[in-house]
Amino acid sequence: MRTDRRRIQTAVLGGADSDEPLMLPMEAIELDAFRRAHEDDTFWCGTLLGGCGGQLTTKLYTDRACHFAHHPDPDGLPHMCGRRSRGVDSADHLYVRSAAAAWLAGRGEQATFEYTRAEGAPIGSLVDVRWRHGALRVHLDQAVTPVWDDGVEPVLGTMVPVDRDTLIRRWYVHRIRLNSVGTARHVQIGTEAFARPIEWFALDECEMTERGLSTPVVEKIVQARTAPRPSLWSPGKARKVPEPEARAQALLRRLVYGRRIESVPVVKQVCGDIESLTGVDGGLQEQLEAAVRHARVWLVEQDEERRKLFDKLKRAVDGHRPGRVRRLLIRVNARASEDRTDAESAVYERASRYFESLDDLTRDAVEAEADTEKEAQRAAARVRSILQRLRGYDAYTPDLRHQVEELLRSAASAGELLTGGEARRVEVWKKRAARGPQEQLRVARRYWIQRSCPRCDAQQGKDCVLAEGPHSGKPRKDGHNERLQLIVDERKAEKMARQQKNARQKAEAPAEPMQSAPEMHGHEASPARPLQQRRPQSVRKGQAHEARMKAAPRLHHQVPRGDWYRMTCPRCHAGPGQLCENDDRVGPSEKRQLPHDERLHRVLQSDDRIGPGGQPKGARDERQHQAPPPGRAEARPPRPRRGEREPQETPGSAARAWHAREVTCPKCQAGPNSPCTPHGLHHERVEWAKAFTRRLWG
Repeated sequence: MRTDRRRIQTAVLGGADSDEPLMLPMEAIELDAFRRAHEDDTFWCGTLLGGCGGQLTTKLYTDRACHFAHHPDPDGLPHMCGRRSRGVDSADHLYVRSAAAAWLAGRGEQATFEYTRAEGAPIGSLVDVRWRHGALRVHLDQAVTPVWDDGVEPVLGTMVPVDRDTLIRRWYVHRIRLNSVGTARHVQIGTEAFARPIEWFALDECEMTERGLSTPVVEKIVQARTAPRPSLWSPGKARKVPEPEARAQALLRRLVYGRRIESVPVVKQVCGDIESLTGVDGGLQEQLEAAVRHARVWLVEQDEERRKLFDKLKRAVDGHRPGRVRRLLIRVNARASEDRTDAESAVYERASRYFESLDDLTRDAVEAEADTEKEAQRAAARVRSILQRLRGYDAYTPDLRHQVEELLRSAASAGELLTGGEARRVEVWKKRAARGPQEQLRVARRYWIQRSCPRCDAQQGKDCVLAEGPHSGKPRKDGHNERLQLIVDERKAEKMARQQKNARQKAEAPAEPMQSAPEMHGHEASPARPLQQRRPQSVRKGQAHEARMKAAPRLHHQVPRGDWYRMTCPRCHAGPGQLCENDDRVGPSEKRQLPHDERLHRVLQSDDRIGPGGQPKGARDERQHQAPPPGRAEARPPRPRRGEREPQETPGSAARAWHAREVTCPKCQAGPNSPCTPHGLHHERVEWAKAFTRRLWG
């Protein structure tokens, strides 16, 4: 027995021998409701799941998926369990039993079920459903090869292969799949026919007929196959024999059809019929001979491919490579299930015996490798889907962050299954993601359309086009940032020039006449203190500075929020307009909700900060240090300037309150001013904003 280290997602309810399956929700918020609903129930590692029969408990996690776990042994050692399958699909055979029993009961039938354990097949691979008027055998995986002519109709899982000849001979086959809906698994029945996509239906839409299990699409397939056909050529009925040219055209169409479906028996039969055909004129006869020559070449190529396939299977068995043997057996069942030679049958039987003789550990490793391959194939499909959605973009914007992250994760799982072109496109998005998202500048089209684009070389009056990707050269939704940045830079330069001009005009203006200090009335001036009783001037300055520092607001109160990210951070090197890295772990997100103090100091000390009225801050500070102008004797003390007053907390200031949209969501990592996915604002984001506001207020 191996240590129980895998996550258990399914159990049975009530006892170890129960056949009532249960699936645990993976999210912590759903597990709370699950526990309340099953407060008086017990969960077991059931024997019908291939488990040990021990009792299970629920484990709640916020940083990974919730799952069942065995109770520890009394001596403190980890529990030992030999259960093979523990994922969400490990109880599918029990869900199939429950759904089939309810479906047949609604039609007045009493069913019996058997989880047949064929040679080498684990429990859960097969489900035999038998009732008074019929029987079905459900193959949930590839452990047992379906048998088509023993009186029990097979129903195949989505991963069980079926060859083309079987589809053509049987007209159709039924498949089954289970979809997770909440904490349950719902059964769907699909019908697969040659050259037709699989159509899926709920179990309640299916019926049992004389032909067996039937879905709404079966009637259409049967009608299409049983439609009246033109009379065939028969040597005993001369008056119904069609013209040789018509028969020749029909044989040509059938030959093309046989090659399209890659059916070797059909192509061989048609070639023989064409060679025995007589009475065809010269031009059509040459066409028939050319078609037969090409078909013979194709048959030779198919024989060579078949020979290579069995050679690979033989070498895999000789090299003791169980994973490769498993993959090749599936290919042989799909492409060479009939008309095998003695040598091919010997190779196939040897490979089958080798695979069946593997021990449990090796079979587990092979199954894990197969699961990895399936996941890689699914990841490759996700990569192609995301690349298809990203084909209309040539820049990495914040709106694409989730798609690009999913693309990079799936590409890492897909590995070598991606083509060279797909790998290159993924590498392009990887480099863009490394540079960080680029905000799309907002400038009215009537302004930037008057300039040429330095990136895509769009001329004046022309829209920008995609500069990279498979759709390069096609129109772009917005103009490139390089084109819009020219307008933004010009506007900043003009604004800076106006501010500097206003500052020079105010600095050159004549100073107001000095006014005498107001006279003191009502009391006499206090006598001068002795020199030895006076405090040193440096001590007085230090105390005044300390008092000012205590009364001064915090740094993020002194800098307007609009200037927080105007300059590059000297600590984490975040560029202009980008949030600071959370290197000191203030909060759960990767970015800080407030910039570093070093960044705010740089903004405060910058020379280009313009104060109220368009006057530079440095010039304003110099005027503040000048002596106050003399006033009249009866005048009141001058009122402090607006910029010198104590900062007040206003609804727009940083220290009053932070709204949920202004912080990064700790659950889905949605950035500031970005909506949570998939459903509105998360509760964790709202609570985080409240906690952050309380922290700012101290």
